[in-house]
Amino acid sequence: MAEKKQEIGVIGLGKFGLRMATTLVSLGHTVVGIDMSDARVQRAEEALNSVYKADATNIAVLRSLHVQDLDWVVISVGQSVEQSLSITLNVQELGGPKIWVKASNEEHRKILQRLRVNRALVPEMEAAVMAAHQLTYPGMLDLIPKYGGIAIQELKVDEWHGRTLIDLNLMQRFNVMVLGIRPVGEHSFNFVPPAMTVLQKGDTIVLAGRANSMGDLKP
Repeated sequence: MAEKKQEIGVIGLGKFGLRMATTLVSLGHTVVGIDMSDARVQRAEEALNSVYKADATNIAVLRSLHVQDLDWVVISVGQSVEQSLSITLNVQELGGPKIWVKASNEEHRKILQRLRVNRALVPEMEAAVMAAHQLTYPGMLDLIPKYGGIAIQELKVDEWHGRTLIDLNLMQRFNVMVLGIRPVGEHSFNFVPPAMTVLQKGDTIVLAGRANSMGDLKP
């Protein structure tokens, strides 16, 4: 079932905020951008449904822009922790929207968590953790820390040539699940393959499991 398209406000249209906003538009959401910079507002006008030059630290301004009627608000206002917290408190006081906030450091993130925002993220830290795991486990596509470090990894079949998934028994041996297989020479994946699927040398398999289990696999 497709996700419901939503009305989302993005406060702060720097690199992170604008990329978030334009991606949300491409996914079919209605996005309202808010920033104090003329240049940023002008840059965002062509891409977003509506953009306002406004001071989001003023709750009356947010109310006049009907921020309280939005489904979500993403707050991304650069390095000013005080400004970020002020805007966060304003949006919470308005009620209504769920809130994501880009934090500038770990202390900022901890404060936001105490304010019980829906998500506080430090993009640089998350990117660094992801890069370190990708270096350690080549072929890793994604890492999901929230669920205990679950990784999604892509590997090429070599030593598993001629064996079936039921023979390999990956779930019991490594606590790893096969999400899909792309047979050698083909362009598309077969997702949730049957247990009796026979692997061939050069097949690409996509696996999900704990990151530290991936290093034990020799496909």
